[in-house]
Amino acid sequence: MTSVARRLLSATVVAAVLTPIPAAAQDDVLARSRAAYAALRSYSDTGTITVETGVPGSPLSVERHTLSTRFRSPRHFYFEYKKDPNAGRERLAIWCDGSDFQSWWSVTGVHEVYSGGRGVSAFTTAVFPTQGAASHIPPLLFPRAEMHGPLVDIKDTRVAGIEDVNGRRSHKITGMVQAHFGAARPTTVWIDAETLLVRKIVEDTPVGSTAGSIDRVTTTFEPRINPDLDDSGFRFSVPAGQ
Repeated sequence: MTSVARRLLSATVVAAVLTPIPAAAQDDVLARSRAAYAALRSYSDTGTITVETGVPGSPLSVERHTLSTRFRSPRHFYFEYKKDPNAGRERLAIWCDGSDFQSWWSVTGVHEVYSGGRGVSAFTTAVFPTQGAASHIPPLLFPRAEMHGPLVDIKDTRVAGIEDVNGRRSHKITGMVQAHFGAARPTTVWIDAETLLVRKIVEDTPVGSTAGSIDRVTTTFEPRINPDLDDSGFRFSVPAGQ
């Protein structure tokens, strides 16, 4: 093989390696994941929300919150968020036993009932208190509600390979999520290669942030497909005096 031919072959190989995976590939994974959630008879998960914030010259602040979700088609639902005990004793719940959606937040002590088809408001008002967790999985469980969240709003996606997440082979997809308020966030999602359920989401420091600053939210999930869930799992007892 001549030196010219070798250079041409090398250039071809490099170009092939560097060529991004077509958008259709990651769109297919995301679309199949959304379809998998929409087809679930029931679902549950537990998860952690790790919030890292810091500026140059200061120690990194790390908080670890927890979440849990239960769902039974078509509209039985329960979501609970508990703040890191070292950062406070906040707690927020959203639930529906088949009738109206309801919510309660320990900070305000307000118990809200969302009648008249206002169920989506239970989630939109909970986005900030839950570090965005209330907008992660619910939009996939209730697709007809057309709620917003990183898993439905992510754009400019590309497949970044297969990685292990808690022992599960998962598709890694990167992209950008533009919130209604604030700058866009580079966002990475890991989707279980077998079940097509979301295993992990990293919402990184917003574009345009101060150089060297960190504002990162990492949410991990341990999902269960079609578990048996009885009615008691979709009720919440508002604390006395609230």
